[in-house]
Formats: sequence, structure tokens, C-alpha cells
Amino acid sequence: MVSLGNRRYMRLWPLVVLLTLVVILIWRNLQQARTLTLPRISRNDFTKFLLLNDNETSSGLLSTDDPLTEELPLVPPLIETRVISPRTLELQKLVNCRNQPLRFQRLQHGEYWLLQNLVIGSKSQFMGCAESITYTTNGDYTFFDNLEMVAERWQAPISFAIHAPGYDLNSTLDAIQYVKNCLPGSHYINDYVTFHVYFSNLHMPVYVPYNEADVLNWPYKCMDENGTLANPPYTQIPREVMYKVKANLTYPINVGRNIARQASNTHFIFACDIELYPSVGFVEQFLDMVARNNSVLALDPQQPRRVYPLPVFEIEAGQHVPENKAELLHLYRNGLAQLFHAKVCPTCHKVPQQQLWLNRAPSVRDELKLFSMTLRRDTFRSWEPFYISDNTEPLFDERVTWEGQSNKRIQNFAMCLLGFEYHVLHPAFLVHSPGIKKQQSRKSQRLKYAKAMTKFIKSKIEPEYRILYGNTTGCAT
Repeated sequence: MVSLGNRRYMRLWPLVVLLTLVVILIWRNLQQARTLTLPRISRNDFTKFLLLNDNETSSGLLSTDDPLTEELPLVPPLIETRVISPRTLELQKLVNCRNQPLRFQRLQHGEYWLLQNLVIGSKSQFMGCAESITYTTNGDYTFFDNLEMVAERWQAPISFAIHAPGYDLNSTLDAIQYVKNCLPGSHYINDYVTFHVYFSNLHMPVYVPYNEADVLNWPYKCMDENGTLANPPYTQIPREVMYKVKANLTYPINVGRNIARQASNTHFIFACDIELYPSVGFVEQFLDMVARNNSVLALDPQQPRRVYPLPVFEIEAGQHVPENKAELLHLYRNGLAQLFHAKVCPTCHKVPQQQLWLNRAPSVRDELKLFSMTLRRDTFRSWEPFYISDNTEPLFDERVTWEGQSNKRIQNFAMCLLGFEYHVLHPAFLVHSPGIKKQQSRKSQRLKYAKAMTKFIKSKIEPEYRILYGNTTGCAT
């Protein structure tokens, strides 16, 4: 006989089973809903990403014949879907680099708070380490008028470090939104430019954006009420009302240079000033040159390390910025272009065999080649070149400011002591924003800073560097 208690339990069993099924169904629906909201990447693209990061170890890790589901949910997405070229795979194996997606971080950099990768270029975020070259640069919001030209010509990752103390950060956010939304070349900026913002902990802004979304939601105005394009906000603020000027701050140019360099995710970088515009097509030309002839790189650890400078020119105001060497020579031969700083510091940017470089006809196939090689000593001891590197050269000395001048010479002094070779490229070049540089007045405030800085460099920095990097003769600051 079945007891009364057992009958009671038997009546409860169907209810328990039903409740269990309901819980399971709810759980499965929640999991499916969560999965649908996640970024997805196909199995083949996931395989490509693994292969791009490690050709030798990942090839056996995930086969396209593996009985996995067709799509894999990822958090965050590893890489945007795109074709990986044979050149990229070859160069990545050659230089032995690993891919590193860009991500936002709040960091301390000495006395500075740094919002690294605050706004990330959509194509730069997942750029392969051997896929391109990063143009690393710096400035404040007053330099934004150069960004469209640089981005359109470079068409590759740009790492831009912006000094924004106090309320200058608000003007910086105005500038970022304007260049990303209101210019004919805004799509190049959105694709390639990654913005980093830094400010001293002694000059904190009242408001700091929490993340990229805060920046992209910052209000902006492209059009005036009459339907014409609004003037760029970075051209409407008198210099004397900047926080930096009112607080009597110097510009920490080498802090910005180092921040931009350290945030790069490509093997090759080009540490450059934002007012210098490259000849068109340079990135592809350089990577093609390396793929075509690996010997242009110093791959043997026993070889002296190498960098690859570009000649720098300046042109008269109002002239069209030349896109190639033929256009540059036309301006040069008509007295409308000259060597950069020719009237200020003739030895600072003169490259080895300069006249021969000018006389050589550009290649019909527009191929980039090594032209001449020198060390930064003796005749070229004052040289301040801008060059492609693998980002292993010494960092810029952050004790030197823009106002103190000689801010690039210190780093090149260290490279001289280390025996770096400088291999000048042809036919690529740089052109400064139009306008011929003239000698500064002897009453210039900057010259007063420069005198004190020169004394500090000679008495303090140079002796330190000779201890750290060696005492090679012929090198000078």
C-alpha cells in the first residue's frame, strides 16, 4: 500500500519537473540573447588573426576543417575583417613583431596624467604590426590645422599626443570633434588618427572625459546659421587666453613625442613634427622597398642600428605643397622652395650629398631606395633629421622644452654615441607647412630660454649621456 505521505510527494513531482524546465528555458534564452549582442568574427577570420600573430605556433591551433560552430563570439573583437597581404605576413616574420590592438588607458607619465588612445582611429586600432608605419607626432589644439593634410597624405596610422592643461582640454575636445566631423578630409582622420591627451597633475582640468564615447558626444558645430562652414574653433581663440599661456607654462614637446611613440602599435614609426607633410605614397613605397630587398634593414644584432631620414624642405607661402619630387624640383628651381631652416640653421637639415640628391631624377616606377649613408658626427654633428625607425632608438629627453630649442639634438647625440647609421631615402621628402622660416629677433623670449637650456645641456645632460651611452669622439649636442 502507498502511504499518504508518498502520495503527497508523487503529486509534487510534476510541479518540480515543470519548474526545472522553466528555469532551464529561461537560462538558455538569456545566454542566447547575450551571445547575439556580442561582436562576432567568422572562423576563417579568427584563424587569420592567429596566423598573423604567430605563423609557426598558431597554424596547428585552429584548422579551417575543425568542427567548430561557424561563428565565434569574442569580447572584445580581436580584429576587423580584412585581407592580410602576403607582404604583411612576410614582413612580420622578417622583423619578428606581434600584433597589439590599441586600447584606452589612464596612465601616469612622470608628472603628467595621460589619457592614452582616448579616441582611436578605426583602421589603426587593429593595424598589423608589419602592415603599416605610424606617424607619431605632438602638439596642442593650435596645431590642428595641419592634421587634415598629414592624414590625407599619410593614409596610415597617426599617433597624436596633445598637451591640454587646465581649460585647454575643453578647446582640445572642440578641436577633435571639428576635425572628425566637419572637414572634407574628416574620413582620413576618423580612419587613421588616434588622439592621446596629457596634462600636468599641477594643472588639472575641471572636466576630463571618462572614455571615447564622452569625446564623441561632445557638442560641435560644422555649419553657421547662414549655411556656410563654421570656422575651425582652434583658429578662433587668441593665444593669450590659452590656459598654457596664462599659467606661463612651457611646451613639453619631448613628453608629447615620447607619448606618441610609446602608444604606437606598428613595428616601424616615423617620429615627426605635425607641420611636416610627407610626399604622397611614402608608406607603401617604404614597405615595398623592405619587402623587395631585406638587406636595407640591420637584421643582424652585430650590425650598427639604422634609421632612414627624409630630406626636409620649406616653400613660399601660398604655394601648393608638392606631392612628388618632380613638383618639388619645379618649385626649387624657380626659387620657391629651399632646404628647411636654410636661413636659420643651414647645417641642421642638410643631408649627405644634398646636391646629388636634388640632381638625381625620380624613378619612373617611383621606387624608394637608400641614397646615402652617414653618421651624425663631424660635418653632420648638428644634424636634426626626421627618420623612419623601428622605435628602438633612445627616447627624447623630457627635460628639454620647445622654448629651450635643441630638443631633437639631444636624442641624436645619444644615437651618435651609440653608432647609429643614417641611411637617407630617395625620392621621398618632407615639406614644412608653407612659409619660409626667418631668423628670430634677438629680443625673442624663446632665445632667452635657449641660452639657459644650452648651458644646462652642456653642464648636465651631455656628461650624463657620455656615461650612459659611451664617449665616442666626434659627437656633439
